[in-house]
Amino acid sequence: MTLQTNQMVPVLMYHHVSPEPGGVTVSPVVFEEQMAYLAKAGYQALAAAEFQSFLAGQYKPAARSILITFDDGYLDNGVYAFPILERLGLRAVIFAVTGWIGDGATRLQPGNADQSHPPRVWSHRDCKAAILAGNTDGIMLRWSEMEQMEASGVVEFHSHTHRHTRWDLDHRNAGERDALVEEDLRLSRDTLRSRLGKSSEHLAWPWGHAEPSYGTLAARVGFKVLYTTRRGVNSAGGSAQEVPRIATKNQGKHWLSSVLWIYRHSLPGRIYSWWENR
Repeated sequence: MTLQTNQMVPVLMYHHVSPEPGGVTVSPVVFEEQMAYLAKAGYQALAAAEFQSFLAGQYKPAARSILITFDDGYLDNGVYAFPILERLGLRAVIFAVTGWIGDGATRLQPGNADQSHPPRVWSHRDCKAAILAGNTDGIMLRWSEMEQMEASGVVEFHSHTHRHTRWDLDHRNAGERDALVEEDLRLSRDTLRSRLGKSSEHLAWPWGHAEPSYGTLAARVGFKVLYTTRRGVNSAGGSAQEVPRIATKNQGKHWLSSVLWIYRHSLPGRIYSWWENR
């Protein structure tokens, strides 16, 4: 079967799904409206391996396909986003900062149980303050919760590095910087393997930033698909080294349907990406 080389798969990028308003946050009500739209409109939410095969020109997904991603691994992803995805039959990828994930009992209820007293979640501003203070357990998922979510088949976890660092700002010496990057990436991948029993090939760069040498370092460690925060189109046979994503907004189905139409069509997607990335 010949692939349609002009087929596009948009990649959505979320951070928080939370009733606590703030930056990079979508409310649970809006998130459910967006996901319900995807399900009703017949979108197929791809697994990471399917998206990887699509980029390689080895897999032809449904005409309306999408990759849903989250960055960092916040607790609210499990409390609010996970039950909605599970109920609507949609899959998602969470890029977790492995150094921020701790141990402890799961705080998530199984299945689609209604949480009358959900765990407290925090605003993005409060999360940043907690991370700076080294108090990540209350705001991030735990390994037990990640295992629970993976076992459902709804969510899979991949790497957002181990320490979520802008090495280019902290280390001016290129040789020293690259050694630290490789060590961090290796630690993140090894941690995911030891805790979840799999070797991830998918990596989202912190703040979407990567120096020219980083791609080679990531490949040396074993990562094959590298995600950015820049907008753009993803086509069959396209590059897996700088996967663009669409930063989501706290707006409903009409915003989502319009932006997906743009990024499912090559020319509008490329023009709009150029404008947004200026």
